[in-house]
Amino acid sequence: MPELTVKTPARPARSRTLGPARSSAGAAVAGAAAIASPVAPRTAATLAGEHERARRAEALRRHRADARLAELASGGELGYLRAQLHVAADLTARLAGTHEIEEMVRLVVDELHLTFAFYLAAVQRLDGDGMLRLVAGAGPLAEVMTEFLLLEQPLHEGVNGRVARSGSTALVSDTQTDPDYIARDPQTDPRSELSAPIFVDGSVWGVINIEAVEPGALGETDAVLVETIAASLGAAIHRAGLLADMERTFTTTLAALTSTVEAKDDYTAAHGEDVAGLAERVARRLGLTRAQARDVRYAAMLHDVGKIAVPSEILLKRGPLTDAEWEIMRGHAAIGGDLVARIDAFAHLASAVRASHERWDGGGYPDGLAGEQIPLAARIIAVCDTYDAIVTERPYRPARTPAQARAELERVAGSQLDAGAVAALLGELAAAES
Repeated sequence: MPELTVKTPARPARSRTLGPARSSAGAAVAGAAAIASPVAPRTAATLAGEHERARRAEALRRHRADARLAELASGGELGYLRAQLHVAADLTARLAGTHEIEEMVRLVVDELHLTFAFYLAAVQRLDGDGMLRLVAGAGPLAEVMTEFLLLEQPLHEGVNGRVARSGSTALVSDTQTDPDYIARDPQTDPRSELSAPIFVDGSVWGVINIEAVEPGALGETDAVLVETIAASLGAAIHRAGLLADMERTFTTTLAALTSTVEAKDDYTAAHGEDVAGLAERVARRLGLTRAQARDVRYAAMLHDVGKIAVPSEILLKRGPLTDAEWEIMRGHAAIGGDLVARIDAFAHLASAVRASHERWDGGGYPDGLAGEQIPLAARIIAVCDTYDAIVTERPYRPARTPAQARAELERVAGSQLDAGAVAALLGELAAAES
């Protein structure tokens, strides 16, 4: 992994199978306290500069002083194996609970480093331009790599490049004897490396890589662990891609649905998009998960869809509406909720769409809900809807300034609007301005 960005002549791909069985637990941790003897550089000049070599030496000292190494050694081979099994099972379960790829790979490298104190745990993604790029790394060496921008390598170079090309795991007992390893500083380079391919839908997506300070520190049980994690990560990435495709289909359908309103009222369409983005950010600020915040966004996109049933002469009327016209206008919330409830993919959003015009004090419509009877998503939408309506020009009144809108929100917080949602929106607006 430290070979990233290093330019060397291309070498032919080599098939590398796992080495003979050995005790990985003792080798991985017991030798970490030993001082590696100086070795001759494999290149005419070291690739690392003076400052980088100093930082590498510092990282190596910190790694050898890590108390977790002694703890792992004291547990023996059986304890190490148990830790491996626990990490493999735990990561498989946790990867199933997230749909963000960056979160997945960060979870993997952090857990590997936290449990086994590897000198480096990293995941690289293979991009379409033939480059392997670092997505996430953990461990002392990862800090050095980030500091010196050692974040990518060509596919035709290095041990990781060999693994990505061949689709086969590489277990390197001594990096100084591997012809594909690209040294940067022979005094501080890792001496053991284990690299496994990550497959997504049958193709190599990237590489998961761990490195240790001492030669012979990684064994076949480590290879089984990393291959198991790579398989779980690949399956999770594949699942995330499928979900992303479904989400694109979902939002396309939403756009088609709301376009029927846009044909009647340009303001409503633009307003829905603005409210949706703001509502999603406010939801995150209130502590909702990404999935919950996305649902708030979708409900906000749909919250005015019932206006399809409102006559254009009422929607576009310049000047105040009569009581009878207001009655028709208010009916759009219930119509929208009923419409969304009849679409299986959107049905779970129906209550938020229906309640998006309720008031905290019970004076809203269509059901006169009050306080926490109103779904949180609807309360968030109401706050963002009110702000956006104030700062947007309408057929019957000019737009007001953001400062005036904020003052109005503060005035009605706790009566018309949920005070907590108002505070979150004001915080989001302040953060956007800073």
